[in-house]
Amino acid sequence: MPFHGLRDRVRDDVVVATCAMIPSPTVIEALSGTGFHAVLIDAEHSPIAIDTLEHLVRAADVAPIPAIVRVPEVGSYIARALDLGAAGLIVPRIETVEEAREVVDRARYAPEGRRGTGPGRGSAYGAAMVDHVARANGEILVGIQIETALGLANADDILAVPGIDVVVIGPFDLATSLGVAMGSPEHQAAIGTIRDTAKRHGVAYGAFTIADAEVAPYLADGATLLMVGADIMSVVAGARASWAGVEQQLATRGAREEVAAR
Repeated sequence: MPFHGLRDRVRDDVVVATCAMIPSPTVIEALSGTGFHAVLIDAEHSPIAIDTLEHLVRAADVAPIPAIVRVPEVGSYIARALDLGAAGLIVPRIETVEEAREVVDRARYAPEGRRGTGPGRGSAYGAAMVDHVARANGEILVGIQIETALGLANADDILAVPGIDVVVIGPFDLATSLGVAMGSPEHQAAIGTIRDTAKRHGVAYGAFTIADAEVAPYLADGATLLMVGADIMSVVAGARASWAGVEQQLATRGAREEVAAR
């Protein structure tokens, strides 16, 4: 299965993805034609189950568009997502160095980690196992999120763990955990601390954003992995925009009928 060169692109360039929360391969296929560099399949905040994830990753490979999977938490889902052929993964809410080490252990084959081998999609169902194992450590993108006060306090130790490629900030969760407002000086300082710590350890830095208007400041700060919006949000925004236009026409029609009746 293809690795898509995602790890190198995040390290050397900029990758902008959008999030997929609707458990439908059709949506993945549709998103592949929008211009985004990758799709982030969000298994943390959606009803996407592991058997559905297989079809979503397969749709991404066929499209083709690199599939990054945000797993629900540190645990067995990490290796299962990679066995299905994900080009990368993001693990949320990392707060301690022990959790960071477990992510690497589960995502990397020996000698970098302790991931077990299995005949899944990622290895062409075992037919390409030797090649897959030889290439995976060098090509699969392994990312974590620091998005809590405890994670922020431990950021230096967390980001010193070998095998982590990128740290992705969850701005809203970080603000909530710190008890500060989004965009406040305290919030910006916390983001800056994570960014600077990542750079010091040679780890790429990225963030989740709601809309395209939020991208520019992160790019200016050197972010190389950005997630912009989500499929379900685009559906709602599109429907609201359509309704606003229809509502305006209905109001105009009503005004015209009122004038005609006078």
